[in-house]
Amino acid sequence: MNTIAVDAMGGDSAPEEIVKGAIKAKNLGIDVILSGDKNLIEPFLNNTKIPIVHYPEVISMDENPARAIRSKKNSSIVGAMQLVKDKKASAVFSAGSTGASLVAAIAVLGKIKGVIRPAIASVLPSVNQDIVLLDSGASLDVKPKVLLQFAAMGSKFAEVIFDLPSPRIGLLNNGEEASKGRDLEKSTYKLLKSSKLNFIGNIEGKDFASDSADVFVTDGFTGNIVLKTMEGTAKLQQSMIKKSLKGNLFKPLLLPVNKALQPVRDRLDPDKTNGAYLLGVNGIVTIAHGASSSEAVMNSIIFSSKTVEKGFISKFAETISEI
Repeated sequence: MNTIAVDAMGGDSAPEEIVKGAIKAKNLGIDVILSGDKNLIEPFLNNTKIPIVHYPEVISMDENPARAIRSKKNSSIVGAMQLVKDKKASAVFSAGSTGASLVAAIAVLGKIKGVIRPAIASVLPSVNQDIVLLDSGASLDVKPKVLLQFAAMGSKFAEVIFDLPSPRIGLLNNGEEASKGRDLEKSTYKLLKSSKLNFIGNIEGKDFASDSADVFVTDGFTGNIVLKTMEGTAKLQQSMIKKSLKGNLFKPLLLPVNKALQPVRDRLDPDKTNGAYLLGVNGIVTIAHGASSSEAVMNSIIFSSKTVEKGFISKFAETISEI
């Protein structure tokens, strides 16, 4: 049975929402272990039997991640990573500081041999299936060789998680032509073109709304802006549709129309997705928004467990060694 180490103190509503999400996952048959301040966690367990490893220190969103990891050896995120290193857990989930999760993962678990920089892979909805965007925030300034490696990591991730035999890789750019973009994109294009990956060329922001690629590759600065823009746009669209229906639809039709639109809302709802994955470290690390609800926490834990079951880390390491 897979055990997921949960950073109980990471998140805007921690530990309450995190613990509630862990309880929901536990009730679905997933083993979890909580890392954090035992005195603050226990009141929210409501007699649910979930082990707690006492790591009382908390790293806030506004702290310098590297400095905080060095000074707070007993922080909840360090404790969660240590559980994986000690083989007491199979994966880590955190809704806390992304920077702290990244630094803690590198410091405690270490990078997979050959990885230059880890990347955050976000799973996003598209027309017919989910797609992968990376890097969505781990490495803001990168070189072409790093983007090539991101492409390889994203390809293996999509292959294992989505069961795609040859994922299509697109380089996010401001135009489809090979001559477009900064020096970074131009040089990366050449590397991808000569690689063994299924590289389809440059793709643009509008291609997120199509099935043109399975993996979108870019630097962490651009990727993070794209991710948050898409989330904001999804909220805006849902709000506008809701307002339009209320103002223009005959009232008895509201219920069936809303019911018909529910699957669309679910696909655009961050609480129903599986967070993001930190690729390139010696362990499965899932990262979610600080504002994650208990439902979002539960879903991230579920997907973390499924990723372990697919044997992702061993398959992933093989890919990196081939680059």
